Amino acid sequence: AATVPAKLIRWKDAQGREFTGQFFEARGTSTNHPPPLFVNFYSCHGFLRGGEGDEQPLATLAEDGISALCINAIPGAHLDAAANSDQGRAAVESVVKRLSAEGRIDRTRVGMGGLSYGSEVTLWTLTHSDVVRTASVSGTSSTPTYYLFNSLRASFRSTFREMYQLGAPNETPEQWKERSPAYQLDRIKATILFQLPEKEYRDTLDYAIPLMRRHQADMYVFPYETHIKYLLRHKLAVYERNVDWFRFWLQGYEDTSPEKASQYRIWREMKKADTRRFDTGDNDKS
Repeated sequence: AATVPAKLIRWKDAQGREFTGQFFEARGTSTNHPPPLFVNFYSCHGFLRGGEGDEQPLATLAEDGISALCINAIPGAHLDAAANSDQGRAAVESVVKRLSAEGRIDRTRVGMGGLSYGSEVTLWTLTHSDVVRTASVSGTSSTPTYYLFNSLRASFRSTFREMYQLGAPNETPEQWKERSPAYQLDRIKATILFQLPEKEYRDTLDYAIPLMRRHQADMYVFPYETHIKYLLRHKLAVYERNVDWFRFWLQGYEDTSPEKASQYRIWREMKKADTRRFDTGDNDKS
C-alpha cells in the first residue's frame, strides 16, 4: 500500500456511461516506454488484493512493472445478459484509449482477467474486441455442457433463462451462438490461462479443449475447490502463476526458478503459435 497505492479514476465510454476503477500505476516506468496494463472487471470495494474472488495480485503486478486496474461494473445496469457483458468491453476499450492517450500505458500490451461474472466479461471481450492481448480466466461461461449437467432441475432451467435469456441449445440456437464462447472460437485470438476449481472446470471444456489443442490456452485445475478458491496453497499458486503469465506475455519475462521450467516450456510453444497467428493476419475481427 505504501509503494503502489491505488488511485480512484473515472472515465466515460462512447455511450457516455461513467465507470470507476482503482488504478495501481506501474513502478519504474517512463512515458517514453509506457508499461503494459492488466484489467480486472467486476467489483473493487474494500481492501484490494486481487479483485472479486481475489486471484489477480494487483499491487504485485504494479511492483513488477505492469499497471493494474480494477474496474467496477455498473450495478443493475441491464437485465439482458449480452448487454451486461458488453458494458465490460466498452469500459475496457474506453479506459485503454484514455490511458494510452495520456502516455500512461502501452495499448498493444493489455491483459485481462476475472472470476465468475468477471470471467464471463473477459471471454465476451475476447470475442467482441481486439483490445486484449492475453487473459486469465478462473470461472465459467455459458456452454452446452454446463446446461446439460444442470438441466434436470426445473429451477435451474427457469433461472438460467431469466439470467441469460437462454433455453436448451436446440430451443434458442441463435442466442447461444451470440452469447457462448463455445460457438465463437474463431473470434478468440488472445492467449488464455485457465485456473479453475474442480467443481467447475468441466463446464468450460466446450471451448477450453479446442483452444488448448491449437496451443492457445493452458489449464490448471485445483482439487476440492469451489467457485471462490479458499485453500491457501491454491491461492498462492494462483497468485504466482497469474504474475508469471502476464509478465511472460506482456513483458517477455521468465522466472528462472527450476520448478517453473515446465510451465514456460508450454508457454513458449504457445508463443510460437501465437506469433504465426498474428503474422498471417488472423487477428482481424469480423
